[in-house]
Amino acid sequence: MAPTAQVDIVLVQHLLNYWAERGIDMEQLWPVLGIDPTLPLPRWVETDRVADAYDFVARQLNDLMFAFDLGLYMARRDMPLQRLLRYAPSLRKGIEALLPYVYLNTGSLRYSIDTSASDEVTISVERHPQRHVSPLQLTAAVVIMAGVCHDVLGSTYRDSDLCLYLPPTQVADVREVSERIGMRVSATDTFYMLTISRAAWERPGHDPQPVLFRSVQRELMRQDQRFKEHLELHNELKDILQMCLIRRNVSQEGVADQLGISVRNLQRRLRALGTTYQNLLDEARQGLAMKLICEGDLPLYEVAYMVGYTEPSAFYKAFRRWTGSTPGDYRQAYLSAISAISSADE
Repeated sequence: MAPTAQVDIVLVQHLLNYWAERGIDMEQLWPVLGIDPTLPLPRWVETDRVADAYDFVARQLNDLMFAFDLGLYMARRDMPLQRLLRYAPSLRKGIEALLPYVYLNTGSLRYSIDTSASDEVTISVERHPQRHVSPLQLTAAVVIMAGVCHDVLGSTYRDSDLCLYLPPTQVADVREVSERIGMRVSATDTFYMLTISRAAWERPGHDPQPVLFRSVQRELMRQDQRFKEHLELHNELKDILQMCLIRRNVSQEGVADQLGISVRNLQRRLRALGTTYQNLLDEARQGLAMKLICEGDLPLYEVAYMVGYTEPSAFYKAFRRWTGSTPGDYRQAYLSAISAISSADE
């Protein structure tokens, strides 16, 4: 499945735990993620919010090694995708089984495999071109995959088995990073990728568990089905809310009428999604605002009006709460990112 608009809360919880351990001010981080800490956690979190949280944390820590430490931390969490690789007969079997489900934890990122070379396999991290993705996320995604592969190989690991390729902006000192993570690292201009030697690709893992491997596959299939059902309902509600925003009628009665259900039924569905009407409305406002800012050239005061703010100052305040930046800065960053991607493709 292609990158999605949301990230599983299980992954977000691990991120929150690590960020809290690093001393991040969680009171400032909750609004960036759109989470009300007084309510039960939602089942999934918007990918743009997760990317904004990565950027917020990067600004707070200002530590060039942070992405590598985070990547290794996440690689060693007990999540289905990690377990799938650990129990697999080989890296090849594990990664091939993992790819259909990796979006459940990565949202707007995905891994792709290139097996055309005779001596190595390349796993690249690809970003969704229309969504905000932090460079910190891309780096961490490469390190996570490398860290899991390293652990799977265990005592059979050789220095020639793995090599990470990352932009120089993410690797201040190649030797220091290599020593820190225990794997080879190369600084390149355009890549976020991992190479695996052919020998390591086919080598049996140090502790394959066929029964557990199949069990995790079934678990991921069930999780995949739940996610698709959730995403269908969540996206339907957000689309309706965005239409209601444009029509300037965002009452619960109006939304329930669009769905052909009662307000009480709507509230039940919202509880099943682990959210509230106000939170979903806030997400719809944010999503519509970002769409209007990135896909068009409307003046920002018109964007503010279209998403339900009569005063541009209130919109700017809300947008900073959503993303940590102003609408103007966000538009410029988006245009710069698209330009950079286009230049790389050429």
